Amino acid sequence: MMNDIYLSALQLAKEGISVVPVSLDGSKKPAPFTWRKYQEERPTTQELVDWFSKGTQQGVGAICGAVSGNLEMLELEGRAVAAQIHIQAKDMAENSGLGEIWQKIQDGYCEVTPSGGIHWLYRIKDGLVPGNQKLARRPGENGGVDVLCETRGEGGFVILAPSAGSCHPSGEPWKMLSGSIATIPTITLAEREALFSIFKCFDEMPKVENIAQEIKSREVNLSLPGDDYNSKVSWDQILTPLGWSKVYTKNDATAWRRPGKDEGISATTNFNGKDNLYVFTTSTIFESEHSYSKFAAYATLEHNGDFKAAASALRSQGYGKPIELNTLANLQTHSPSLVTLRDENEEVTTSTWIPDFINADNIFDEPEPSILARLDGHCIFYAGKINALFGESESGKTWVALEAVRQELDKGNTVFYLDFEDSVRGIYNRLKTLGADLRHFKSFLYSNPTEALTAGAREALLTKIDEYKPSLIVVDGVNAAMNIMGLDLEKNKDATSFSQEVLRPLRLHNAAIITIDHVTKSKDNRGNYAIGAQAKRADIDGCAVAVEVEIAFGRGIDGALALKVTKDRPGYVRAICQEGKNLGVANIKALATGNIKITIEGATAEVMNIEKKMEQVSTFMAEHGVEMGKNEIATRLRKDGHSIGNDNMKVILESLVNRRCLSVRRVGQKSLYQYEMQYLANDLKSLPVDNL
Repeated sequence: MMNDIYLSALQLAKEGISVVPVSLDGSKKPAPFTWRKYQEERPTTQELVDWFSKGTQQGVGAICGAVSGNLEMLELEGRAVAAQIHIQAKDMAENSGLGEIWQKIQDGYCEVTPSGGIHWLYRIKDGLVPGNQKLARRPGENGGVDVLCETRGEGGFVILAPSAGSCHPSGEPWKMLSGSIATIPTITLAEREALFSIFKCFDEMPKVENIAQEIKSREVNLSLPGDDYNSKVSWDQILTPLGWSKVYTKNDATAWRRPGKDEGISATTNFNGKDNLYVFTTSTIFESEHSYSKFAAYATLEHNGDFKAAASALRSQGYGKPIELNTLANLQTHSPSLVTLRDENEEVTTSTWIPDFINADNIFDEPEPSILARLDGHCIFYAGKINALFGESESGKTWVALEAVRQELDKGNTVFYLDFEDSVRGIYNRLKTLGADLRHFKSFLYSNPTEALTAGAREALLTKIDEYKPSLIVVDGVNAAMNIMGLDLEKNKDATSFSQEVLRPLRLHNAAIITIDHVTKSKDNRGNYAIGAQAKRADIDGCAVAVEVEIAFGRGIDGALALKVTKDRPGYVRAICQEGKNLGVANIKALATGNIKITIEGATAEVMNIEKKMEQVSTFMAEHGVEMGKNEIATRLRKDGHSIGNDNMKVILESLVNRRCLSVRRVGQKSLYQYEMQYLANDLKSLPVDNL
């Protein structure tokens, strides 16, 4: 066997594979020497001779990834083979048009491990191998996780046949089933992903959305149109008319292929005993790696995810029990909390459901916004209403909110700050950095909630509002707050509950509410409000403002944030916006004291000047084509009639580097800049921005 190990090592090396010996302590690790260098370079022939020719090595291993010609190993664990997943996977491959690819890896290199698992080796043709991945798992004993299928990718280590003896705790060998080192196949990334979609079907780990649903579980109520729809409609009825096709069925589980695709698996239904659709592909209206009930699928397909509209439409189609509201008795039977009856002969007393005549004497015009002033005196947010700031992480939205806090404190008003994302130290130091007068902190009340808002806590909070009468209440981070309260960000019902239970009561004594929220990472799917249910936006009755980085900022570096209005129910703010949406620019100025100053100007203000200056610098560097330092650039531009201050020059050069229009090389304490790409003032967002 020792000779076999040596010959296998030489043959692996001949095929361009980085080979290392195996530890003899049963740990299934590489031999105890600095093997990490062989993740980047293959061992020399002399090293192979030194390691393997003496007859002491009992195992041979390979390093996967680029060093071995984009080698990857796909492994099915022994427990998965015992459950016959390999047989089901083969059937699925053959039925989904992937039989040829399956046979290719089966015939190319396939070995069995001492624990009864299976290894397939192959190379990736048209791309780099990612790191190790776990494709299928299931809950194990005592809270553990059992892996069923995984890979060894970039930098990963795998023991190969004919390793044996002390390489494994059992002493059993790795054995070839089919193929050889010389016939390791090459497949494309697309073929690899298609194979992976098969094994992902066997993942049994609970999905987040299923866990959330189970925590808030309720009995099925067939009087509700959604539950009735789930019970009466099959997945065939939903998916087949849309062009989806079945590729594999076993018991009640089905694998599906999306329309427009000729092979592979795109989704499954009822694979883990739950009558849900689980989607793998990113090429449909459904979100990938997300499960859907039939009602959720219907709402997504027919009503753009609006569950309320979907329920209404289904009820009109006869699903669920019709609502009978033709008599007062029926109303009380269905929803007794909506009305109050003294006895059967007396009229209803009070209810917000009962319409009455409008008393015009008590109706006043909508007030103009009075919170967070621009330099021209126009304000952005409304008192007595729910307003919103939203943007990507580190987009500066909290800085904008804190500028509103600073302004209110300077007026002598009281501010409440409900913080779900930062800490008292973080907010306090940010306000100090903004130059807030320390004497005004006696009017600043801060809380950092860590538990759900109970009825008692709500009453105490409202008592505090009644006592101090704040002009502004900031709720910094809506998503975190909803999570603390056990509410689902994606559910309209939960978003409405959060607004009714938390946000609306805060408007006591006409306080302006500013919520801070996050957008999705994908700009294509972002829409015009934050991540989560549509109801989050619907409950904004003031002004909602999107914050985006225009010029990157940091410690000692000036920057600018673009402010865009996405909702303004009263309409006053849109009236001061360019094209009804471009509210302006929050310029961030780094002061010599270490503080920063935020000023908000109209959309045509300072950032446009900065853009033009950035274009001037870019054009200047393109014309000269040589490396120059900051001072030399400023001096030459000044001679050409373009005077740019030192602070602005620093911001401009930093921004051009961030957008890859300039490159920078450090020589000691000096930075030398080189032209790379033209910057155009009217093309600010078309170029990439790093380090925001």
